[in-house]
Amino acid sequence: MLGLGAKNSFGIDIGTQTIKISEVQKRGSKISVINYSIWDDDLDNIIQEKNGEHTISVSQITTIIQAMLNAAKMEIKEAYIAIPSYLAFSAVVPFPILSYEELATAVPFEAKQHIPISLSSVQLDWMNLGPNKEKDKLNVLLIAIPNSVVNTYIEVSRALGITIKGFELDTFSIIRSIDLPNTQVCIVDIGARTSTVSIVSADKQLQLIQSFDFGGNHITDKIASSHNISSIEAEKIKKDNGMSGSNSDISALIQSGIKSFFENEVLPIIRQFQDNNEEKIQDIVLLGGFAKMEGIREFVDLVINNQLGVSQKITITVAEPYSNLTIKGVKDKEVLHTIWHDLVLSIGISLKDYVE
Repeated sequence: MLGLGAKNSFGIDIGTQTIKISEVQKRGSKISVINYSIWDDDLDNIIQEKNGEHTISVSQITTIIQAMLNAAKMEIKEAYIAIPSYLAFSAVVPFPILSYEELATAVPFEAKQHIPISLSSVQLDWMNLGPNKEKDKLNVLLIAIPNSVVNTYIEVSRALGITIKGFELDTFSIIRSIDLPNTQVCIVDIGARTSTVSIVSADKQLQLIQSFDFGGNHITDKIASSHNISSIEAEKIKKDNGMSGSNSDISALIQSGIKSFFENEVLPIIRQFQDNNEEKIQDIVLLGGFAKMEGIREFVDLVINNQLGVSQKITITVAEPYSNLTIKGVKDKEVLHTIWHDLVLSIGISLKDYVE
């Protein structure tokens, strides 16, 4: 699966409203993004979404990617593809203490109780997370990706003449792409329409994942509605004003949305995880479009640690790229960080050849 002899590694990230492609090359210990392409239709076309009601066709996706490849003068024979977490089903399920072979037999039977569609219509995977807090059961992470999702990617790749080297849930790509602290970490990825909360162990193993129907566009819609303006105008105002700009009404709407999400969705996940496990969450790493907004780290710090009180302190940081990563032609660290942040998934999946 590692594609021995391949000069470069390619990663494709087909998101809700963006498509991103990265070409990565390794020389010695240094890994460099030598080419990339981004297609972004932030407020109009929806490429794919959780319920699939408004997705564009395979032929449209193919046309977009071909245009991206042509513009970037990029030739791809084979590539890895990241699958958005919100298109998959996941659950952490307790099992008796069993051997690997016994778990392999038991997981499909138990999965039927937790996956809301027929197992014959999904690709099922699982990870043994080890003993629970009481040491009397094993926690197992179940992940199920609908065949319809996989088939869409297969159709696109065939139309483009690209061989798929492998699929991967985007959370694993994120873990590989980020320079994470050696602690129990909660990664909060706030996208345009959906957000994903993942908990990762100190040794970089995924422990829990959950997606939510919340994203930057939900706040944009509130701004547009309250000020009777278009979504395009509202998006510009949101980005220009940010968390603490001169327009206090806009700041208040942004802060309210973020506060509600962290209090009602993120903190309950953290508390539930800590109730069921011995480890405490020590860090929250922010990712996605909102992570680039000035003042977001300080605001989330205030929300989280005010709620936790003196019982626990969580450090809030904005995601940083994998330490050995460079981008061809980019010397400025801030520019590299900005480009990496936009390409985090496509870079992460392309690193599959080089990073464990």
